[in-house]
Amino acid sequence: MAATSDSAPQVVGLGMCTLDMFFVVPEIPDFGQGIMATAYMRQGGGPVATALVTLTRLGVSTRLIGSIGDDDEGALIRDELRQEGVDVGGLRTTPGARSRVALVLVHKDSGERGFAGRPETCPELQPADLALEEFGDALILIIDNASPATVQAASWARARGMRVVFDGTWTSEHLDRLLPLVDVPIVSVPFVRAWMPGASPRAVLDRLWLHAPQLAVLTLGEQGCAVRSETGARRYPAYPMEAVDTTGAGDAFHGGFIYGLLQGWDEIHTVRFASAVAALNCRQLGGRTALPRLQEVARFLCVQDDLQPLPL
Repeated sequence: MAATSDSAPQVVGLGMCTLDMFFVVPEIPDFGQGIMATAYMRQGGGPVATALVTLTRLGVSTRLIGSIGDDDEGALIRDELRQEGVDVGGLRTTPGARSRVALVLVHKDSGERGFAGRPETCPELQPADLALEEFGDALILIIDNASPATVQAASWARARGMRVVFDGTWTSEHLDRLLPLVDVPIVSVPFVRAWMPGASPRAVLDRLWLHAPQLAVLTLGEQGCAVRSETGARRYPAYPMEAVDTTGAGDAFHGGFIYGLLQGWDEIHTVRFASAVAALNCRQLGGRTALPRLQEVARFLCVQDDLQPLPL
């Protein structure tokens, strides 16, 4: 059963909100060319927001702090999160501002996708916009950017004994201030391309480890993930899945990984669970449509071979 917004949050997220418009296409059209999409849908998105929806479906209470406009898109973003059980009391609405909208072109056969975004005009949250009481007695903070606001939030979280999970999505000038405050960095290949161009997975994990996190993770899409802990570095394969749409798979992995942290599971159990959540989310169109309930993950894992770590 999903958590409700009336529950005190176990996980607080600070991050970007979007409204995603999905078009399934047989190919990417050239300029001057017209093609017909085979499917369309509209759904809320954003790395932290989708990770929180993942957690609510798994039964964890969550709260989102973010920024939207007072347009129709902002109302849809808010309403969908509320319906999923995410506490949206931390969403700031800016009058007259546009919310972020993304066009997502999904390849009909592979499920891979490309994005084009309409930037929002609502202001980025600043440290002064945050309130300490919004964190309540939460156990984990998840953030998707390095900014003055996320540095402030991570500092507060550390002081309150919360663990900080960083969904490495974008690089910024504030990254070196943020990383020492992060307990579990989980970064992606696009993030690494900008942060450490050409670096090997081992080099990325070694650099993250310089900041003394509890775990460092690099997600590798269909190739699985690489993890470093105090016992060394390993690579884990992904579960095979015929993907309809890979949008949100990384966000689902983050949500599943945080669920494992909350349970106190070991590395292998946590990676196995997070990988299952990510694989199941690729079953349908949309970044959140196929996010599983806890019972679905359990059934999936019952018929899968255990993920065995490999040397990195």
